[in-house]
Amino acid sequence: MKTNQTFTVIFFTRKSRSVKNLLSIYVRITILGKRAEISLKRKIDEGQWDCSKGRGKGRSEEIRT
Repeated sequence: MKTNQTFTVIFFTRKSRSVKNLLSIYVRITILGKRAEISLKRKIDEGQWDCSKGRGKGRSEEIRT
């Protein structure tokens, strides 16, 4: 018996819920087509976020956390 199960995790930001030059970071977990979005309660500078890769730019300790 073959089963197809899907599981994805993506990180994204929302400008609408952010303050000046700081983006709020969210995570979306999808399991079998059902989505759940969670705020990570963290903010990142707009210039340090890579939209195409869905992660912070660089290797500094601040970006890693």
